This record gives sequence, C-alpha cells and structure tokens, in this order.
Amino acid sequence: MTRPLIRTLPLAVLLLTAVSGCEFIEFDAPIDQPPGDITPGDGGGPRGPQPLYPFRPGSIWQYTVTQLNGAQSTKFVAIDKQPVMVGGIGAHQLDMAYPVRTSHTIGGPAYLLRWQQAVGDQVVNYREGTFDGFGQMVVDVNWDPQQLEVDQSSERTRVGVSWVESYKGDIRLISGMVSQVKRSETWKVVGQEMLTLPNIPTPFQTIVFQKSDMPLGPTDGGTIADGGMGPDAAKPPGDGGVRPPMLTGQTWGEAADGGVDSGGMLPKTLWYARGYGKVKEAGGGEPTEELSGLELK
Repeated sequence: MTRPLIRTLPLAVLLLTAVSGCEFIEFDAPIDQPPGDITPGDGGGPRGPQPLYPFRPGSIWQYTVTQLNGAQSTKFVAIDKQPVMVGGIGAHQLDMAYPVRTSHTIGGPAYLLRWQQAVGDQVVNYREGTFDGFGQMVVDVNWDPQQLEVDQSSERTRVGVSWVESYKGDIRLISGMVSQVKRSETWKVVGQEMLTLPNIPTPFQTIVFQKSDMPLGPTDGGTIADGGMGPDAAKPPGDGGVRPPMLTGQTWGEAADGGVDSGGMLPKTLWYARGYGKVKEAGGGEPTEELSGLELK
C-alpha cells in the first residue's frame, strides 16, 4: 500500500495493474512538499527533514528517459522488500543489502541490478550486475570500499561543498575474465532549485549535485578502462547511465543543458528532492531521466 505518500500528498491516484498487485501513483495534481518525519508517541512533532533518498523497501520510482535523439522510454527502479547477502567476488560479498532493480516494466526482468544499503547518512552501492535480454548477467562489478549513491548529511548538502570518492571495481565478464579498475568521483553541491517536471503541476524543491566520474584505468594491466568493457559497457540504450562522464570545468547549468567545452565529456547533474529521491538526472552526454511516477512504502 501507499499510506505514507497518501497521508502527506494531495494526489489523484491512477491504479496500474502490476505483477506485484501494488498501487502505483502518478502525479496529476499539485504536490505539497512532505513534512519532517514523525516519531510515534512523541505527540506528532517533526523529528527533522525528510531524507533525500527515502530508501524504503518495496518502493518504486518511474522515470521518463529522453534519449539524445529525442526518443522517449520508461524505466522503473524498485527496491526489493527483503535484504540478501551481496555475494559476488568483492570485499562486501558477506554483507547484507537490498537488491535495487531497474527494468522497463513494473515487475519485469531487470537489466540492471544494484545491491544497495543505507549506511549512516549515505546510501551506497556494493555490487552492480548488468543483464542481457535472456536474463543472464553479462557484467558483474563489485565495489571496494563502496560506490556512493548519495550523501544526505548536513555537511554534504550545503551549496558549494565538494569532495572526492575513490574506489576500485572488481569486474567479472560473462566470459569469466576478471579484472580491476580504479575510479574517482568528484561530487559538488552546486545549488538549490525549484524544479518543474513535465506533467507535474507543482515544482519540487531540490538540492542539485554535480558528479564527475573519472575512470583511472585498470590496476592489473587489463583493458577494462580503454577497451570499452567497463561496468557501463553492457547497459542498454534505455538506461540513463551508458558511459561515465569525464571531469570538466563547466557549471552545473551548462552540464544540464548538454553543452561541451575543451575539458572533454561533461559531468552529470542530479536533482534530489527531500521525501521523493532523485527526481532528475541529466548531462554527461547521456539520456535525461525525469520522475513521472512514485510509490513509497
């Protein structure tokens, strides 16, 4: 059910038939920003601001994906209801995390699977698998220490703050070949914006991040970084993450508009709204994703 969302938002509800039998909400009425979390038994007073990524098992996000040529498709991102052991070949194989599935239909086969967990103020990725049309994993990436999905701390949501995340990936291809690649991500909070999305009447109050993902090359002399066989290589065109953006000196507005400068590939821009999660992703020479439906458990 969708009790938390219905309680805080005056939304009209469109029920879609899905394999899970769940109700799915599309925004077709004005949206109120959600209040702070409520602590049971405390008289209903606010506890604090809503998280940027409400990491709730069973929740589903629907995005409209616009390709660079203007073609559009839909993708769904769903958090499993139960955690599982991460598995794989990495340092986190014995840890517990929630499978987060990206698919073209609600309840459909996932073409991208991430094992994620909330750790303090962060949501992190431990492992990522890419699947072909037959449901077979063709690329298996295991992050060490972990890959940051978003940092919701007060220190890293202030405009102007920046930091660097560095990690390595143990990559296993369908052929059985295993290699490693090092990556470094530069994050920066570039602003706050009242963001209006198509077919959603009221804008979202968002915090805007810019992320530059720099592959540093293989650690074992392999060809992962320069041979087109990195963790993004097998992703289908329908997903927003096709290839990693490179570091440039452009502003976040220019990155979102898809411009190019002499620095190379563009950074990616991410808009997060408290209580809703990621509502838009653009730039990096990749398709644009915009929130078009949501079910929060």
